[in-house]
Amino acid sequence: MDVANPYLLRYRDRMSNYDNIVRGVRERDAQSQMMFYDFFIRSVYQSAYSIVGNENEAEEIAQDTMLKVLDRTDLLNDDAGAMERIMKRIAANAAIDVTRRRKDFVLSGEAIPDPEDPEDDDGYDFSVEEIKEGIALLPDAYQSILSLRLFENMSFAEVADLLNINCSTARVQYTRGIAKLRSVLIKKKKYV
Repeated sequence: MDVANPYLLRYRDRMSNYDNIVRGVRERDAQSQMMFYDFFIRSVYQSAYSIVGNENEAEEIAQDTMLKVLDRTDLLNDDAGAMERIMKRIAANAAIDVTRRRKDFVLSGEAIPDPEDPEDDDGYDFSVEEIKEGIALLPDAYQSILSLRLFENMSFAEVADLLNINCSTARVQYTRGIAKLRSVLIKKKKYV
């Protein structure tokens, strides 16, 4: 007897419903719009939050992203995976704009001081939660680059394109950000 995986069945149902949802959104059906919203809001929010690190700002960005797509049906894609990528990109761009408006956001390589040399970190293991907390303590420029690389799995070229910087600058700032993050996490671990 072949027992189907309940998660796989829900995923298949969700994907088959997606075609109907998109059709309804194009026709401006309120119920379809709500289903579309429920379908994507979590991943859009997570994408924004990974960059801004603030729940309220991330919620606002996610809401704005959803409204933009629901208002502009030409942005809709019949492939759910592609649609999710489009929406996460819109949210990431908006989150980066919010981050740039902050006073302490710096992208110039010269303006960012070299991180302290981290002490020997052999034996230190950090959880994803500790890493996220550590990133939140870094300057905004480091936060953006590290979040995009570590949590959004973007290449250096994609990060550079999104932040309007050179690819080499993105690499250098990522390396400095990782060193600074490691230093922050080690210090935090030693004092706990």
